[in-house]
Amino acid sequence: MATGARRIEVVERPVPAVTGTDVLLDVRLCGLCGSDAHIWRGDDGYDWVTTGRVLGHEIVGVIARTGPDVPAEWAVGDRVVPIAQTGCGACDACARDYANGCAHKRTLGLSRDGGAAASVVVAADALVRVPDRLPDVTAVLTEPASIAARAVTRGRVGPGDTVVVTGPGTVGILAALAARDAGADVVLVGTPADVRDRSAPTGALGLPLRDAVPPGFVPSVWIEAAGAAAALGDAANALPVQGRLVVVALYGAPPSIRMNDLVRKEIEVVTSYSSFRADYERAIESLVRHPDLGAELVRGFGFSEFADEFDAIGSGTTVKAALEPSP
Repeated sequence: MATGARRIEVVERPVPAVTGTDVLLDVRLCGLCGSDAHIWRGDDGYDWVTTGRVLGHEIVGVIARTGPDVPAEWAVGDRVVPIAQTGCGACDACARDYANGCAHKRTLGLSRDGGAAASVVVAADALVRVPDRLPDVTAVLTEPASIAARAVTRGRVGPGDTVVVTGPGTVGILAALAARDAGADVVLVGTPADVRDRSAPTGALGLPLRDAVPPGFVPSVWIEAAGAAAALGDAANALPVQGRLVVVALYGAPPSIRMNDLVRKEIEVVTSYSSFRADYERAIESLVRHPDLGAELVRGFGFSEFADEFDAIGSGTTVKAALEPSP
């Protein structure tokens, strides 16, 4: 759990009680992401996360116990991933199936305890079933894959598109794969350090990593997943008239961008944030096509290594670190 800026503690707690339509999951793997690192560092914008919060929203687990009102479609032993962000179900935003706009939305590992634990309680209506043929080490990528799937959908990527993806982190790599699966010609771009550290895993996936857009490659769509202001400027320069810029990253400081360049070329700017059930289902379908993906991108670690993992998030050769509560 997070107990303060740059403070992580591993503690023992009673197994949570299960009531109503909740289920108890035995956690198989829980991935760490940038949000977890922001909380650990005590970054601005995350001070609302309660001290003592159990982190982790990228979860794959097995149902260990069900509440008395859980629908019959779910049973002990089912392997699932939970949708990380859920709404109240009663407001106008939820009526439009848009939990992002819910004023009372709850997010695993941020506004409620998450999956960096041996077990976690989640609502049955937030569960997505994991196919038997999808290994845990790949299924743990479902949440970031759902974010990538939403970005590709929001960008209307399809056959004939040429796509640049900036940022070879988990979401960027998965967005590049999703765009390629959608029929696009894709170029994945990172910094020289990214090329040095990440070329092996991306190359194994058939996604050569470059430090610049190749000469002559004109993107119809640019997906910005790096959180780098410079990439927005590069996109504005490279996109042709009526190109599409999809921004899925968050930025540590307000980025500046030459809006006149976007306006004069009628570039369509689309933002993409979080994900919903349909995105999770698309993500599962994508991961089933790439069952060995986790073996290339994910490295497991135990509770004793938890605090040491945060310095490495977003850097080095490990694309995704995932807690394995029972190795």
